[in-house]
Amino acid sequence: MVIKAIFFDLDDTLHDHLFPLSNALKETLPSYYGQVDAVVLYKQFRHFSDILWKSYNANELTLEELRINRIILALESLQMTITREQASEFQSRYEHHLAQLQLFPEVPALLETLKNDGFIVGVITNGPVEHQYKKLKSLGITTYFHRDLIFISDEVGIAKPNPQLFEHVARKTGFAPNEHLYIGDTWENDIAAPINAGWESIWFNHRNRVSETNHKPLAFINKLSSVLEVIQKEAKGRF
Repeated sequence: MVIKAIFFDLDDTLHDHLFPLSNALKETLPSYYGQVDAVVLYKQFRHFSDILWKSYNANELTLEELRINRIILALESLQMTITREQASEFQSRYEHHLAQLQLFPEVPALLETLKNDGFIVGVITNGPVEHQYKKLKSLGITTYFHRDLIFISDEVGIAKPNPQLFEHVARKTGFAPNEHLYIGDTWENDIAAPINAGWESIWFNHRNRVSETNHKPLAFINKLSSVLEVIQKEAKGRF
């Protein structure tokens, strides 16, 4: 295995996705803010977002319905209830804070090093095209990625965890599947899916999730700076 292309998930891999949720909760549902662990709620929020995304892709609900229902279901799973009006207000504040996203501190240096070391570097993310690309621009990292190496599910027409999305990317790069490495924070979308497509993967498990299947990622890490160590270790292991 010789890794030639390295792709990243976007949300909660390159930036802190907990930040907008926590602030939106504090502003719109202050009585719940002190009762619920924000990280626990975030995990449930992402869980239901991923489930509902499959229904959205199957044209079974609208994007607006997805955004309203995911916070309702996340809170219900923690024995808390809100109205649809409250959920709509939460979504409005959540979107406001999305415009203030913050990169994880080690991201710029990591991307710069990977590019300087000759790797093809890109992003694979689920979401609406304009919404996700706006995040990338807001984060100030579009200069690290050639536009042809930014793959957004709504633009491609295939979404994670469908391994065909990763197969599509491999056809675009022209490299063999096992010459690709994917780094992300959720198991089904970012570990199982690329492995099913023949890729290598690294699990950025900074939220202390539990693995869901027997797939074997290249490494488990809790800080992005460890990516370089993993790649260097694998390179040495080939000789």
